Amino acid sequence: MAEDYSALVLPIVRRVTLSATPDALTEVQLPTAATKVTFQFIDNAGKYTFEGSDTAAIGSHYGSIAADAWIEIPLRGRNTGARTSVYFASGTGSTVIEVHLDEDN
Repeated sequence: MAEDYSALVLPIVRRVTLSATPDALTEVQLPTAATKVTFQFIDNAGKYTFEGSDTAAIGSHYGSIAADAWIEIPLRGRNTGARTSVYFASGTGSTVIEVHLDEDN
């Protein structure tokens, strides 16, 4: 189920429980001001992507993250607009993801 954080004031920290179905996407809708996302999958490995739709199966273009490892990703590229969503999926079964959203100062 999608998590809509688009109207929240930054910085924010949220924990999201992902589907117990491996590779099922959960959409996290981002605030317009967010310029970076930092996250970790707690206890189980997971995947992330910027393509897809909520509850769909993850496609072939994604990144894999080991359990309990942190990753920070900038949300804006050169000469591009900001991302509006990021999608997460558990690699093995239900897991919790800790998401930090912030903007550069």
